[in-house]
Amino acid sequence: MKKTKTNTSYLEVTLQDKTGQIKGRMFKHRPFKTYAKIEKNTVWNIVGKIQEFPTESGRFNILIESMNPTTNYNEEDFIRKVEDYDKHVEFLFNTIETIENIHLKKLLKEFFNDEEFKNNFLTAPAAKIHHHNYKGGLLVHTNEVIKICQTITYIYNKINYDLLITGAILHDIGKIETYDYETENIEMKYEGIMLDHLFIGANMIENRIKKIDAPKKLKIQLIHMILSHHGDTSLGWGSAVSPKTPEALALHHADDMSAKITSSLENK
Repeated sequence: MKKTKTNTSYLEVTLQDKTGQIKGRMFKHRPFKTYAKIEKNTVWNIVGKIQEFPTESGRFNILIESMNPTTNYNEEDFIRKVEDYDKHVEFLFNTIETIENIHLKKLLKEFFNDEEFKNNFLTAPAAKIHHHNYKGGLLVHTNEVIKICQTITYIYNKINYDLLITGAILHDIGKIETYDYETENIEMKYEGIMLDHLFIGANMIENRIKKIDAPKKLKIQLIHMILSHHGDTSLGWGSAVSPKTPEALALHHADDMSAKITSSLENK
């Protein structure tokens, strides 16, 4: 429940099906009574009209006239699935095989030969709201970042391919411990709220890389990429340190492109 500038109460809800999310707002017909009935992950019939607010902002919501719970629906309309899931999995594991650096390949195998980690990675969302926010979204986002990074190494052949692609594969692994996604509703875990996925991911790499006796400089370069992949600290996007290597800078821009272009296309 929220208040207008004139102190009138209204109901704001987030509506979601497999096509995405949209805000709904109800100002009439006793919104408090409707609010008392609402439970997460239930299906409702909505009657209302789409409005753009503010005008020409490109931001749309539904002005709700009425909403009522229903049990008459097709479950497939509400569960978002990754298109070409098997191809995404195949691409990821084929990419791992392209890594020639023995230490980085061992590290990737250390992660993905762990069945629990692998299953969590392949089903995790990449975000709660902003981009790839569905089960399997992390896999799709990771593959987009890999492909962008592969193109970067084609243009700039002095960039360390093995280091950049390993960073692309592992840059968001902390998200498997950040979100609770047992249902279609994605929520932040306590660890995610308190530590954020960049620190969680860096810590996961720190723990696993000890087992393969990797050179200290290589370990530092990789962890630096994880901690800096949200860009310069002045941006305020959560990086612990600003990118200081060509690989870290490339990873940041690849991650940013995947997130922003996907969001733009989904909101088009």
